[in-house]
Amino acid sequence: MPTKFQKFLENIKAGKRLDFYIFEETLGVFLGSCIFVLFILLMFQCLRLAEFFIIQRASGILLLRICFFMLITFLPVALPLSFLIAILITFGRLSADSELVAMKASGISLFRLSYSVWFLATLVVTLAIALNLSWVPWAEVSVKNTELMIGNTRAVSSIKEGTFTSGFFNLLIFADKTDSQKNRLYKVFIYDEREAKNPLTYVSREAEIVPVKTSDLGAAIVLRLYDGSMHHNDLDENTYEKVDFSTYNLYLKVDGGNHGAVTKPQMIPYLELTKKIDLTTPATYEGRELRGEYWRRIATAISPFIFVLVGIGFGTFRSRSAKTGAVLTGFIILVFYWLIQAVGVGAVQRGNFPAYFAMQLPNLILLILGLARFKLALW
Repeated sequence: MPTKFQKFLENIKAGKRLDFYIFEETLGVFLGSCIFVLFILLMFQCLRLAEFFIIQRASGILLLRICFFMLITFLPVALPLSFLIAILITFGRLSADSELVAMKASGISLFRLSYSVWFLATLVVTLAIALNLSWVPWAEVSVKNTELMIGNTRAVSSIKEGTFTSGFFNLLIFADKTDSQKNRLYKVFIYDEREAKNPLTYVSREAEIVPVKTSDLGAAIVLRLYDGSMHHNDLDENTYEKVDFSTYNLYLKVDGGNHGAVTKPQMIPYLELTKKIDLTTPATYEGRELRGEYWRRIATAISPFIFVLVGIGFGTFRSRSAKTGAVLTGFIILVFYWLIQAVGVGAVQRGNFPAYFAMQLPNLILLILGLARFKLALW
């Protein structure tokens, strides 16, 4: 006859096997859902990526780089959605296959069954916090920098061979031959009238366009001339000057005014964001916007904890198409979540509600809904 202690150990081992079984089921669906959601979100950027490749003639390396940064920016959306879908599918399948009924009949409560899901939620929340506080702002900035780099490489493709091109960074330029793949120009003539009182003329055997990073959020272009000469005719002094050079760098200004995302709060790293918050007050629009972004990151990151209750509550149903129903339910809940959050962002910016309350409002509403559904699933 087994002793009470042996039965106790057997129960512990059985509980661990059960936890691992549910964890393995949920993790597999979560990873698959995350890949699927990221793929869908990236497909929405196909036209944008195609423009970089076809029109701006970006290299494959630059496209892969921008895709990588985009995927990081998508993760704050993909992780909560994938986690919710994973719980809905896992517990929906357990319910549809009557496994959940058998577990409850064996005296295992629904809360006990959720131990492994809470553990997975903790891992997802930890990753989401790291993403929202540091990695996503870095990726947002990197996307803009890469787009600017691609825009710089487009410069050569805008020059037509054998003709004069005006408006090229306020220069008049002629190139006998161009190579957009290498950013090279051959047999180049340039008339620089950016300083009206001091026009310059450049003639060179070869020229190269070199993107130069000047800051974290901006860049410039250097037009590097090889084996040429610079000509200057001063009409006031009635003098003519010629300077021969083997290498000469002509700096071209890039207009950064159209990159409005530079000032967007989601591109600000966590430490810099907190410093900006300390320097502002909620009485100003900037202060409210910065505080709203701070609490939005926190609220989005901890949402998987709320989705445990929501997912189990809505997932414990019998359905012949558990996967289809779970995905649809997950999308509906997430759309509802983001709509409430969008309303909260607007309320914060108008000063109607404090940021810490408005950004947590979606979590509070889903928490109430999740507790109600979880309670109904208990029997």
